[in-house]
Amino acid sequence: MSRKFYARRAWVLAFVCLLLAAGASAAQSPASQPPGLRQGQSVYIVAYTRSLITVGADPEGYGGQPKDYFDFQLDVEKKVRGEFEKWKFFRIADKPSDADFVFLVSYHYSTMEGLAISFDAYDRHFKDKFDLDALRDAAYGRAISGPLKLPTLSRLSSRLVKDFRQKLPSGPKAR
Repeated sequence: MSRKFYARRAWVLAFVCLLLAAGASAAQSPASQPPGLRQGQSVYIVAYTRSLITVGADPEGYGGQPKDYFDFQLDVEKKVRGEFEKWKFFRIADKPSDADFVFLVSYHYSTMEGLAISFDAYDRHFKDKFDLDALRDAAYGRAISGPLKLPTLSRLSSRLVKDFRQKLPSGPKAR
């Protein structure tokens, strides 16, 4: 009799612990979710081009190690900023410390990709060690424009922001 009594108590105790653990994880899940992109938030825009260059090669071009080279594209950043300003959905931040998220734009001649990411993801996966897959996983939103036959910066940036607008769940749709 006492063995059955303790066995029942153990089952009840295990069930209660399971319920408490499920309740605690449900309570923590909204805090761990990334904040949605909302109107009025501030955005810091960074545009870059990435290429591989050989470092340490001899004069004939033999040897050396391939290395990432990042060229920050201020002209692309200016065009994307102008499109965001026309849209008037987000505020543009001049300093990273004033922004709610980063819009990271990768420019490659006839295409652009934009990722809306947190500063934490920007620091870890772009500034410290470049990892495109981790950046895409951490992104709140992603937009792509191109390839275009006549890829002007104005056309690419306009289409990039238009694609980003259309993919926002609660934002106004592009005209």
